[in-house]
Amino acid sequence: MRSDEPRRGADHNVMREVNRSLVLALVKEGGPVSRASIARSTTLAKPTVSAIVDELIAEGLVREIGPGSTAVSGGRPPILLEFNARSLLVVGVHIGARRTTIAIGDATGEEIVRSELATPGLGTAPAEVLRQVAAEALDAIAGAGLKGAKIAAVGAVLPGLTDFHAGVCLLAPNLGWRDVPVRDLLAAALHDAPVYVHNAGQAAAVAENLEGAGERVGDLALLYTGTGLSAGILSDGRVFHGVGGTAGEIGHNAVPGNAEPCNCGKIGCLETLASGPAIVRAAQRAGLDGLDAREVTAAAHNGDAVARGVIEEVGEHLGLAASWLINAYNPALVVVGGGLAAIGDLLLDPLRAAAARHTLAPALRGVEIRASKLGPDAEVRGAVLLALQHSETYYRVVFRA
Repeated sequence: MRSDEPRRGADHNVMREVNRSLVLALVKEGGPVSRASIARSTTLAKPTVSAIVDELIAEGLVREIGPGSTAVSGGRPPILLEFNARSLLVVGVHIGARRTTIAIGDATGEEIVRSELATPGLGTAPAEVLRQVAAEALDAIAGAGLKGAKIAAVGAVLPGLTDFHAGVCLLAPNLGWRDVPVRDLLAAALHDAPVYVHNAGQAAAVAENLEGAGERVGDLALLYTGTGLSAGILSDGRVFHGVGGTAGEIGHNAVPGNAEPCNCGKIGCLETLASGPAIVRAAQRAGLDGLDAREVTAAAHNGDAVARGVIEEVGEHLGLAASWLINAYNPALVVVGGGLAAIGDLLLDPLRAAAARHTLAPALRGVEIRASKLGPDAEVRGAVLLALQHSETYYRVVFRA
């Protein structure tokens, strides 16, 4: 065998996948279409198109829907093709500190069914939690009449540090997890479906970018604040993971003079000053004992001056976080997401003012800070959209996330 024949074989396989990707993308995005129109659009030979289409039909990805209009020149009407959106499923899983949400979507990302369950307590082994999540997902699929449909990809989203490349949850203090092989455990429980692990900030950033406040801005930073504080960074529309997959953990940067212990085990993290628990602690220091974050927020909206001061204080700390993101990444847009975003202008006004004070003027120029549009749906919707982007490597060369 000549030494260049393996290389030629590999090149042939790549070209075959490129051609397959082109054909399937045209059917998915431009259908109903005929084989002849695909050949014209791609400049592929008609026999090549027919072979690819026959393969896609055999796999259930494409189906024939009948004849189209006869051409002006006469002849037999073409058989039209359309993408079978339910031939593949994508699963989005958001494991929150209290609730876990599972959304099943079709191959276009359109949601088919959603299910929720209480996240098991801190004493429950992560493997058992993930087994319950997988069982709930399979039950949801079966309940929607889709039993037997192939799961193309699963987006698993967690509130903590994740190593995307290894599929591991490195640390999720509010779940009590450390070094949990989420990808492997969840894949095993879902019949070896491909699983991709992201943190909540990354998922929310993708969802807001594609369907919410982000308006498909390529360079976007999402400040994710709720029980904890993190950020999701999009660079040219892609999630910025960093070399170890942990990019965006802005909440664990230390604030000089802050001696508050953090759940991560360190002292002085920004998260201890700019999160839901931080509202409770600030309220206690101000004499508002026994109130949770929602009650403090309600009191602030009702005109309580002390509660209002607490919210403003937390907003200023979030503004510091926003300034770090703007100075470091120079995004076109900062979206404030997570549970605290629902507080509205009581939080956002001091946040914007503090960000302006702490950001370099050239970096701040043109940057807008907006609240999330998707609210509590952002994480699970992001999980679905990330799963969809990963699944599209099945027929596309470029992977966005």
